[in-house]
Amino acid sequence: MKTIKVCIGLFMLAVSPFGCSDDDNTVPDIVIPSAEETGTFLEQDLHLLYLNQEDDLIAEDISSVEEELANDPNNDDLQAQLEELEVTRATNTEQINFLNEQIASIFNQENLLGRVPRLGPLPPPPSPCNCLDPIDLTKLKEVLLAGNAEGFSVTVFTENEEVIAEFGNISDYEDTGLQVISLDEAIDFQGDVIIQITKFFEPAEGVISYFVEGNINL
Repeated sequence: MKTIKVCIGLFMLAVSPFGCSDDDNTVPDIVIPSAEETGTFLEQDLHLLYLNQEDDLIAEDISSVEEELANDPNNDDLQAQLEELEVTRATNTEQINFLNEQIASIFNQENLLGRVPRLGPLPPPPSPCNCLDPIDLTKLKEVLLAGNAEGFSVTVFTENEEVIAEFGNISDYEDTGLQVISLDEAIDFQGDVIIQITKFFEPAEGVISYFVEGNINL
């Protein structure tokens, strides 16, 4: 099974007292299961992936407009476009920081370390995430959620917008304090897909939807 060690520095998590050490008398390294290998995804990880992808795309747009402005410094339209992009990126970064703090608060609970599969690691902005490749959703079976479950839903559909999977009711996930939504039935499809997540998101002060590209290889 593909695993990720806390020692790598997963999503800026502080893992004391479970530090990396060669001392045989210390607690062994905590091994984090891979979400793609287990089919259990933390919603905040998927949202963070989406926002990091957006940050990369916004950064590319900013770079492009800056190049145009260098050749046409008095172009008011380009200047306004650049300012709008910078505001958009700042808002996106605030949302990334919110999710990182939310994830850190989840894993401050020692009983969750090693029990909740993760995606990642992703670097914090402004470092590029280089994470535009689709994720592997072949084993997708459930999505975990921390926080407000208002409006929470998960749908998987093809690039032609054909719905191929829907998730059932929300329930408690063991004794973790998290909630889980599971597939109604196994996905009978192979190819590129899009997973849509709808949820209440505090920074947006309302219910939002976002999309993450993936693929299924049966």
